[in-house]
Amino acid sequence: MDVIARRPPDGQPWAPPPPRPAMRHIRIVLGTLVLDFQACAEQARDVAAEIARRTRLDLIVTVDDHVSADLPPLPCARLWAQ
Repeated sequence: MDVIARRPPDGQPWAPPPPRPAMRHIRIVLGTLVLDFQACAEQARDVAAEIARRTRLDLIVTVDDHVSADLPPLPCARLWAQ
């Protein structure tokens, strides 16, 4: 169940919860190895950019909106936050 509003301290107005970050699907393909994760949009973008900039491997990285709840989170996602 999504939280629509939280009960504020006495005397304070009701407020909606903070927005959730937009989640993206990131796919990393290296030959027959295919890795699928979910990450916030900023992290997915940063990972794709770093892989493209730093690797000489024949990697294919795609980022899209096809996120499903069964996708694992991007490993070490906090390392990609700038």
